[in-house]
Amino acid sequence: MIASLDKNSVAGEPPSLFAMLAARARRASDLMLAAFTAVGGVTVVALLAIRPRWWMYSLLPVAAGAFGLWGILERGIAEHGAERSARYERAIGAAQWITIVAGTVAAIMTAFAVLGILLGPFIN
Repeated sequence: MIASLDKNSVAGEPPSLFAMLAARARRASDLMLAAFTAVGGVTVVALLAIRPRWWMYSLLPVAAGAFGLWGILERGIAEHGAERSARYERAIGAAQWITIVAGTVAAIMTAFAVLGILLGPFIN
């Protein structure tokens, strides 16, 4: 079942994390994708407005919001079908790449922050 998620995977090789997330976003409901996007956006705006020094606490919601936004953009591509223009396709593609980069950077920074908290300070 998992190997069938990625069309480009070699037989027996598991799909990438991005392929699994893309498959999950395609199966998610519109409400779930909108909720992820809203939570990510509201969290960032609220933390930056109220406590700018707490920006690191918005990293995980940013990753979740990027997941939701990518899913919404993917739905936009699927629903417009053949009637979309080249300009629309480039704009949506660029927005998807920006979303992927922002979500990936936020997720990596979250992982390093959690690792830093768990390991504590290094004393030589």
